[in-house]
Amino acid sequence: MMLVLWVVGAIFAATGVWNYLELGSMLPRSGGEQEYLSYEYPKPKQLISFVFLIMGGIFAPTVFGNNIIFAIGGPSYTNDWGARGFAVFCLTFWLVLNIISTKFAIRANNFFTVLKIGLLVLLICVGFAGLSGRLPNQPDISNNFSFEGTLDNPGSYANAIYYVIFAYGGWYNLNYVLDELKDPIKNLPRCAITALSLTTVLYLLANVAYLAVLPVAVIKTSKLTVAANLFNTAFGGVFGGRVLPVLVGCSSFGFVGVIFYSGSRVVLEASRKGFLPFDRFFSKVHPKLQTPINSLVLLYLLSLVFLLAPPPGSVFQFIVAFSGYGGYFFSALSVIGLLILRRTQPDLKRPIRVPFVISILFIVICFYTLVFVFVPPASKPSGYPYFLPYLITIALG
Repeated sequence: MMLVLWVVGAIFAATGVWNYLELGSMLPRSGGEQEYLSYEYPKPKQLISFVFLIMGGIFAPTVFGNNIIFAIGGPSYTNDWGARGFAVFCLTFWLVLNIISTKFAIRANNFFTVLKIGLLVLLICVGFAGLSGRLPNQPDISNNFSFEGTLDNPGSYANAIYYVIFAYGGWYNLNYVLDELKDPIKNLPRCAITALSLTTVLYLLANVAYLAVLPVAVIKTSKLTVAANLFNTAFGGVFGGRVLPVLVGCSSFGFVGVIFYSGSRVVLEASRKGFLPFDRFFSKVHPKLQTPINSLVLLYLLSLVFLLAPPPGSVFQFIVAFSGYGGYFFSALSVIGLLILRRTQPDLKRPIRVPFVISILFIVICFYTLVFVFVPPASKPSGYPYFLPYLITIALG
């Protein structure tokens, strides 16, 4: 069932990309959903979609922190506040780098992207070795590819889809920075489709690798360190138990750079349109460095709040639930607005047009997660009621 959910996530991302290609070609400006919602729904002006849409990436520093803790103490060692400390370092590093130079930040993002792809390829190779029985101390994986133990709880599936879709989450990032993309009408579909196709293949093969090497019980308990556990099982020693987990953490470290780059542009565009208090202050760009320092600092401070506020041990689950709920709502609202514009503004130029059924499928998946997360899941988070992040999102939105 695990692989089926990842296929569902790929379908969701593909339908999302297709809809956002129409939105991006119709309104080729930076800002993503903030831009689309303000055009589709002029009122209420104070929609705060950007908060939920940029907070989703704050899970990445927690993954980085947990993998560093894994490398320090091994699979059985946990230190929640130590992991958060490394996460704060990660956020601070990217804040400073994005303030100093956009060019250096982009180069660093590219480096970590290559690192992540390299690690995924290595992980997939280990998986094929596991399938062929060439790994030492090969665990029993005979039931890993069956539907044994599959749940019938819609709340559990809604929560699982949350986590899966988070992994595909970068499919919308280009829409946040279209002002900085050369010839967006031509390059947006080219870049988005290529990136999603590569990501889908790598992620599906990576999950086959997990099932080929690790028992399901280990996968379930690994949480944020499943890749580190795979490398530790396959290689062992200093390389498998220390070096590779650090590199896995660094791949998540790099994703934070993407969020800072694109998220700060969303804040900048929201400020320029008057959606934020003190909009003149947050819409400023440093005259010499040409970087949106004030927007970056706001993003940094919001990130710290969401990183440090959740109860011990629950920061990742809380962030996914909080930002995901708002993100799905505003993404669905953007696509509903796209369909409304077809009726109210049929002559609006649309270089790319998505089939109606694709838009409906995207909206249906969004609303499935929005509704069924309130069904009590089989496994509930510790430290807070499972429905609390969703209620906070509704209260803020």
